[in-house]
Amino acid sequence: MAPDFSSIKPGSSPSVAATSSSTAEPGGWKGAFGRIPNWQKYGFLAFFVLSIVVILVAATMGGGGSTSSDTVRTGHGPNEITNGIPHGYDHTQAGAQTAATNFVQVANQVSLGRITAEDAKSNLVGSEATDALTAVLDDSASQDEETVMNVLPALVNVTDYSDDRAVVSVWAVSASQNDLSGTGNVSVITIWATTTVTVQWENDDWKAVDWSFRTGPEPSEVSFPEGDSTLAEFGANGLYTFFVE
Repeated sequence: MAPDFSSIKPGSSPSVAATSSSTAEPGGWKGAFGRIPNWQKYGFLAFFVLSIVVILVAATMGGGGSTSSDTVRTGHGPNEITNGIPHGYDHTQAGAQTAATNFVQVANQVSLGRITAEDAKSNLVGSEATDALTAVLDDSASQDEETVMNVLPALVNVTDYSDDRAVVSVWAVSASQNDLSGTGNVSVITIWATTTVTVQWENDDWKAVDWSFRTGPEPSEVSFPEGDSTLAEFGANGLYTFFVE
């Protein structure tokens, strides 16, 4: 039977309406939010929190002043380049030999004035570095700004290795170009040399702590190297050289 509304006067509060309104769902945005499943509410909340965290992390990384850092990934490191200096090597023998080789090249970049000694030391040098090693960076004679010079590793040997220390021999050629007596003509000089770098595992990275240098041998002298030569042992395959702008 249909309900009888004849006793309801205009403007009155019918009991039926009052009863039905007490069980009706609320309207507006509160009602809409209440009808959303709980799992969606939690998802919205998680997304909101994650967005705030990303913004804060980005702001923190962006406030590093003049430091410019990029993430990279190679076979054994480096995993990061800061102010043009590669660092962050794997805790392996291959990581140690790559770190030592890149240190030799960074020292060359310091001598050209393209990398500061302080940046090199903060990223590559260990706390127990010898005076001989720090002198390579601090007392490096700056080259003429017209000089072009690169150190290219030819063979790299690990002569001693443990989990916390490695001795690496780098046989490399330095190729330089200079203006010949201001005439505008280019002269080219190549020098072969052997650099021994000792690296130490420190702060989750290989850091250079010692250094020695000697010229030679020339390629013609080592076709059949003597047994006591580091070149008499098989070296490493796969070296990375980074161009620094």
